[in-house]
Amino acid sequence: MKKRSKLSLLVLSFLIIFSSCAQRRISYLENRRETFIQKENKDKNEIVNFNPDDLNKFKNMEDYLSWYRKLKGPAKLSFEDKKEKKALSQEEMVEDFNYFFKQIKENYPFFGVIKRQYGIDFLANYSSYLNEIKFCKNDDEFIKTMKKIVKDLKNDHANIADKNYVEDSLDYYSHFWKDPSMYYEFLAMNQESVRDRYNIKGLQSSELSDGNRKRSDGNLIYENDNIRIENIANGIGMIRIKEMLAEYELDDDMNAIDKYLNDNPDLKAIVIDIRDNSGGNIEYWKNYLLPRLINKKVSLDNHMFFKDGMRSRMLLESEGVVFENISNINLEKMNIKHKEDLKDFTYYSKDRVEVIPLEGVKFKGKLYLLVNKGVYSAAEGLANFCKNTHIASIIGEKTGGDGITLGIINDVMPNSGLVFTYTNTLGYAPDGSINEESKTEPDIKAESFNESLEFIKKEENIGN
Repeated sequence: MKKRSKLSLLVLSFLIIFSSCAQRRISYLENRRETFIQKENKDKNEIVNFNPDDLNKFKNMEDYLSWYRKLKGPAKLSFEDKKEKKALSQEEMVEDFNYFFKQIKENYPFFGVIKRQYGIDFLANYSSYLNEIKFCKNDDEFIKTMKKIVKDLKNDHANIADKNYVEDSLDYYSHFWKDPSMYYEFLAMNQESVRDRYNIKGLQSSELSDGNRKRSDGNLIYENDNIRIENIANGIGMIRIKEMLAEYELDDDMNAIDKYLNDNPDLKAIVIDIRDNSGGNIEYWKNYLLPRLINKKVSLDNHMFFKDGMRSRMLLESEGVVFENISNINLEKMNIKHKEDLKDFTYYSKDRVEVIPLEGVKFKGKLYLLVNKGVYSAAEGLANFCKNTHIASIIGEKTGGDGITLGIINDVMPNSGLVFTYTNTLGYAPDGSINEESKTEPDIKAESFNESLEFIKKEENIGN
């Protein structure tokens, strides 16, 4: 663009000097140049209008991805209220249930786990579940029955969403239009049926925003809505983390941790407290937290298996996961348990998790990780990583599991607009156990926070 501008100026100078029709030609060339610039900018920033309800017009994943790849930016969503709000008919309830059941059957990974642990044969219960749906007389009964059915999946990632979840998810997903799978879910949750069901407004894709922070004095060094940093004893610091935030949200957290580590170069130990942390994003601890706390590269290999459902395939493509057909894998040579669970799976991916320290890491002390049964998903991923790489001593209770996963899938029932969620990854830890089933056992069992701290102080030879 700059070269073209320079050339235009050179041509215009030439005309001024050598032509008696200079002004007319200047006007002509300038108009041409402006037209060219406007056309080029239009091509660069072309805005596509899209009604989220048209998502259903895509016949398959390939159709959606073909449309998506042509986008030069997030579509401008149009929210039209065309349908009259009315109670669900029995046929619509049955259709919604069948849609839900099909998606779960094609994508959900833990049927073997719930059969072993709870004696529930979810797929065999189809007729029983369907009869319950047919007896529903109104929307409230349908929702209540669907919640009851979803509970049989025995997984905290599997839910019928409430209004707060849908609003929070829309806000979160609005930042990720460059991820085709997340953008698909963002569009789906913007459909009229969802807006009517949850009494919410549609949301456009958003710019990033800053989080709130708050500070205090004393042993408390720093606190915001997500982390708390404090000195719990001489030479021992603690970082309490409520949620594994997305990359666009974590600057405040990491800046505070950096300052704390720089101000306290002689720390003997740091306690990472993730009790009741239900997850979020693995990148929080893999790319940001741990690289500030370790001095050498650490890695492990998990194993992930997936079914051939459309949503699973889209997620694999979106995440850029290297995967292959399970028929190419010699399962007999793999040291994994319950291979019988894999009969309905199609894809395999070796999940290499690698943490590389930042340059100039000053902390040389010991790491401790506090856990309990509320540790789940991405937080469980951290517990699994620490357990199998031995970079931290784990203290507390057995965790909640399901930490070797690509995350949650959000889907929408076509008539009711109910949003339901589930996971799609059968994740094996390096020891061959299914993480959702075996979870992570602590190195040291402790029944309370104080008991955990007493152990750490004793281990570090620090008196009360």
